[in-house]
Amino acid sequence: MIGGHPGGIRLTGRLLELAGAAAPGNRPVETDQKVLDLGAGSGETVRYLRSLGYDAAGIDREADVTLHSPGANPVTAGDMTALPFPDGSYDLCLAECSVAVCGDGPAALREAYRVLRPGGSLLLSDVFFAKENAPCLSMPGPLTLSCWEREFHRAGYVIEKVSDETALWKEFFLKSLWNDNADDAFCGFFKEAGRAGCGYFLAWLKKPEQSKGEKDGFI
Repeated sequence: MIGGHPGGIRLTGRLLELAGAAAPGNRPVETDQKVLDLGAGSGETVRYLRSLGYDAAGIDREADVTLHSPGANPVTAGDMTALPFPDGSYDLCLAECSVAVCGDGPAALREAYRVLRPGGSLLLSDVFFAKENAPCLSMPGPLTLSCWEREFHRAGYVIEKVSDETALWKEFFLKSLWNDNADDAFCGFFKEAGRAGCGYFLAWLKKPEQSKGEKDGFI
């Protein structure tokens, strides 16, 4: 199995900077903004966000519910495609390499949109494929950039900024192999991804204050 995501905490910081949500160099910010990490895993990113001053929490299907002591685990067990939170309850949602593998990508995007306040942001990093016969993963069609753009708009988001970070995906792949941190299933996925022209991107998406606004562009 592979741990983490391409770029690790360093890329989380770049996501925040992309949206102007953190100071350059990821210096701590004075904020009480509520942040939800979707597919939070062990909670490493949640702890990092808290160190920057955010009121951060996470949700993951495989959260360790055996950690009962206060602060032991900042991650709630739950499904990012059916979030157990009220509408408009978060200022920022973060989804790092999780939407494409969550089982229902469009539902995850809709749920993040629902729990964001008007004007709130979804910061996302994930894979895409260059070829039209590429894997679909959790999307209804081949997971190309045009597929991502279509699903972002269908969920109601305005695309503010996008950054191609494919070099980090290649680095992540090589490190996973070098550190023997990838099982046979993931090695098989890496091979399939390579044949399909796999890349990696960051996106800053916003929930409009009132209306969907004008159609915007992608990479």
